[in-house]
Amino acid sequence: MPRRATVSVLTFMILLTGACTGEPAWGTVQEAAGERQRVLCQGTAGPAVVLVHGIGDHAGSASFADLIDRLPDDRRVCRYDRPGTGDSPAPSRSGRDATQLSAELDSVVRQADPDHPVVLLGHSFGSYPVLHYTAQHRDRVCGVVLADGVDPQLGLLAALGAPAWDKVSMAAESLDLPAVQEQTAAAVTGARQAFATLPLTVIRREKNVSGPWLAAQERLAGLAAGGRLVVAAGAGHEVPRDAPAVVADEIGRLSC
Repeated sequence: MPRRATVSVLTFMILLTGACTGEPAWGTVQEAAGERQRVLCQGTAGPAVVLVHGIGDHAGSASFADLIDRLPDDRRVCRYDRPGTGDSPAPSRSGRDATQLSAELDSVVRQADPDHPVVLLGHSFGSYPVLHYTAQHRDRVCGVVLADGVDPQLGLLAALGAPAWDKVSMAAESLDLPAVQEQTAAAVTGARQAFATLPLTVIRREKNVSGPWLAAQERLAGLAAGGRLVVAAGAGHEVPRDAPAVVADEIGRLSC
């Protein structure tokens, strides 16, 4: 699989430009469901891939840099920082829920390809926007890859190891996490038939896997009749960083 040979040069030029202006230089700021988020799309070959990052004080789409480097040079790939993460400004209001997250993702999907279905990749908490969006817009999704994603049946608190909702680190996202949990679980339960025909691959970490987490990954793969469960050898929870070649290969395997 060809790699993005010019990434290091382009990255240097982007960083240099940013240093001169004092502003983040990558992508564009997009209006999405009343909020602003930074988006970068590159490449032309489809189906387009949209990358959805996890949650936390340091969350952002920069976590996909190594993965993007391993995708074909001409593959259409879009990454974005949700409002309040990475280089995106904080949201204008608190209490954003799964519907808001889905609307923000939809704006990126439409930029990735307004006419054809796309592949969605969700890492960790990023599985929630991906699952909710797929349940609501199955016609816009031709395949899904979940990289150590969170299973709604397991739930966010258990998955993130947090004792209470107010203990979950989320940068400046200001999410209503109980609502996100409830709405995502309900959306997945209500769209079982749509998920059954979905090209779906679940990539789980190899390190530090508990029984409940393993069962959760198997449940995610079981959402689709032909769902695949892949183990990323040697990887921890940061699968896109620890095993980017594995993730890139699984994206390439989807027959959309």
